[in-house]
Amino acid sequence: MLRGLYVHIPFCRTRCHYCHFVTTAELSPVLRERFFIALKHEIHEARRRYGSLCFDTLYLGGGTPSCLSIAEMTDLWETVHAHFKVKEGSEVTCEWNPGDGDEEKLAALAALGINRISLGAQSFQDSILKRLGRRYLVKDIFSSVEKIRTAGISNISLDLMLRVPGQKFEDFHHSLETCLALQASQVSLYDLEVHPQTVFGKLQGQGRLHLPGEEEHAGMYQDAIKVLTGAGYEHYEISNFSKAGFASRHNLIYWRNQEYLGLGPGAFSYLNGMRYQFAEGLDRYLQKCEGAVWRNDQQDVLSDAEKETETLMTGLRLREGIALSEFPKISGSILKRVKELCDEELLEEKTGKVRFTDRGKFLSESVFGFLLQKDGIS
Repeated sequence: MLRGLYVHIPFCRTRCHYCHFVTTAELSPVLRERFFIALKHEIHEARRRYGSLCFDTLYLGGGTPSCLSIAEMTDLWETVHAHFKVKEGSEVTCEWNPGDGDEEKLAALAALGINRISLGAQSFQDSILKRLGRRYLVKDIFSSVEKIRTAGISNISLDLMLRVPGQKFEDFHHSLETCLALQASQVSLYDLEVHPQTVFGKLQGQGRLHLPGEEEHAGMYQDAIKVLTGAGYEHYEISNFSKAGFASRHNLIYWRNQEYLGLGPGAFSYLNGMRYQFAEGLDRYLQKCEGAVWRNDQQDVLSDAEKETETLMTGLRLREGIALSEFPKISGSILKRVKELCDEELLEEKTGKVRFTDRGKFLSESVFGFLLQKDGIS
């Protein structure tokens, strides 16, 4: 059983038009200091509660961890390692925004032990980046990739968004080809999700948000499969493609329903059969840490059947699929549904395992919904 550590950094220089994550564009020294003191309190409490946990991966996400100073990153690194063990040879990822950080900062991070960068490219068209509310240009993506490699970090994952307002098939295809030209270790796809309190959500409420149609959206996804697998990338998860040996070890912990500890506002944890969120927002997080109020805002102790259900659903996302024989508490109740989905060519069974077809991957949310109906999995 592997275990991952996730640390949420809530700071961003600006908020993108689609962002619904726990972030703030306030970057005052007072708030930053207050946050890092609170985070140290939470780390200390996690050590008191669980002991000196050992982790196989470490992931710094957000928000925008790349906006931290060298001193802040170093202090965070030392605090984590003073309380927990991160195994030698672990995958250590930092999310990065193009245009952030100079060679000195990247070299300092590499010296600390960060060996993987998840770069939020999103698109390789300046017009689309502007529409998304991103604060950089395409040239900044190229510059960042060069700086990251110069710092000695060769494992670079690139994020791409599809179903963006005004995005054409040709735009997305060009972005895919550019990822290949940059020799990304991994390419991660993200469908645009529209949430009510975001800029896009408000535009949608006014009838002013025009997204690509389902046919064009499906065409983009199928093109990603064709282009990336044709270039030798493994389509190892519904939305993720990697060169051999470069699949995200941290995210595989989530998809295999293994344990992880999440620190920071909004972060979730899954330890000892319990899934919980300590604090859902930044203000509440600061108040709870400062007041030493360590009750979780949300928590669920999962039954054996619920654990199996979650493991089955996350496992289906992976290329290898799942063997129904490994789910004795629930498999009997869904065999009929699995057969129906195979008949519809949304799932397929090979070498004793059930997995998505390419068409099923695009319609995965509908498939999951069908499997989880009340008279399916309970």
